[in-house]
Amino acid sequence: MDKNGKFIIEPQFDRIEDFSEGLFKIDLNRKWGLIDKSGKIIVKPQFDEIEYFSERLAKVKLNKKWGIIDKNGKIVVKPQFDEIGYFSERLAKVKLNKKWGIIDKNGKIVVKPQFDYVSDFREGFAVVVFNKKCGYINKKGEIVIKPQFDNAWSFYEGLAAVKLDGKWGFINKKGEIVIKPQFDFAWDFREGLAVVELNGKWGLIDKNGKIVIKPQFDEIGYFRERLAKVKLNGKYGYINKNGKVILEPQFDEINEFEIYNKELVEVRLNGKWGFINKKGEIVIKPQFDEIDEFGIDNFDKELAKVRLNGKYGYINKNGKVILEPQFDEIGSFSEGLAPTKLNWKWGFIDKSGKIVIKPQFDFAWSFSEGLALVELNGKYGFIDKSGKIVINPQFDEIDHFKPIGIQINGKWGTIDENGKFIAE
Repeated sequence: MDKNGKFIIEPQFDRIEDFSEGLFKIDLNRKWGLIDKSGKIIVKPQFDEIEYFSERLAKVKLNKKWGIIDKNGKIVVKPQFDEIGYFSERLAKVKLNKKWGIIDKNGKIVVKPQFDYVSDFREGFAVVVFNKKCGYINKKGEIVIKPQFDNAWSFYEGLAAVKLDGKWGFINKKGEIVIKPQFDFAWDFREGLAVVELNGKWGLIDKNGKIVIKPQFDEIGYFRERLAKVKLNGKYGYINKNGKVILEPQFDEINEFEIYNKELVEVRLNGKWGFINKKGEIVIKPQFDEIDEFGIDNFDKELAKVRLNGKYGYINKNGKVILEPQFDEIGSFSEGLAPTKLNWKWGFIDKSGKIVIKPQFDFAWSFSEGLALVELNGKYGFIDKSGKIVINPQFDEIDHFKPIGIQINGKWGTIDENGKFIAE
């Protein structure tokens, strides 16, 4: 359907789903296929499952077996495997009769299914398990480090953590032990450091095996942006790469700076939420019952949604209340407006908090390309930014993508911006 409510693809499918790379999944009589944006059938509905495209290839399932198709719908790997992994470094693991092997992007078997397990490739190597021992193969399928370890991780920064006789250490790509197995547990190297456990406490070592931060914490995270989250006596804080405590463990909960490259991070203390910066300074005092990250669930990166005494509002990065908590619920700002719920009905406000579209809908989503999806009396339609109904609420379901997927009487079709039927 287009923005004027005219059909492009008549409702005929049991389901249409937004897919990837310009294609949409269609379900007809419990079989899945693919169409393009014009409604042209690229892959006839024939598969029991179709997964997302990765490196221009998608996994498909037929009669309990997995294969691979390309973007044109051509079968690259005939459905024959019990499982297929995602392609990593142009190779994918496959499982057949309880054994794992490797195929390339042309479907050629590089490693015959023979292992009890195969990991994804990383830095040119994959972990394999044979007779309960772990080793490594290269991309030619050659065993380069014979299975001999009780457990093993993938290579990171040239080293891999391995377990031998109950203790963890590290090997290089020649299979040489460079850090003697001595730890109760070990994670991968990140930014030159690895997290290790010893006698129930966690610390950090460098690539020479030297203890940089003595095992003393109850938990420790990876270093990213030169900071790592630590837990001690039930409280969280941050340390730097020298082991210096940047933020004393004092909070009941603390989120991660590295996620989404955040300037500020949320902290919880005595049931209230606030924000700190990377210096460990409290920027916004813990005072809210609930708090969102800046810009993550919101198109304006300078605003964060907060809840106080059961009502929602917005603050800026200085902690100033931009919109007093007054709404029963509030959505994300997009195109200058945010959906808000008041007295069980949804409308829209601008950034000053002024109601610009009166609460009247049973539900409302954020604006996209000048339109917002709304629900009224169990039916779905669209409004414009003035609140005018552009597409009358009449559909049982609408998928919020372009072209717009709609459902009537249990069947799915699409409508586009020109309002012409492409597929009857």
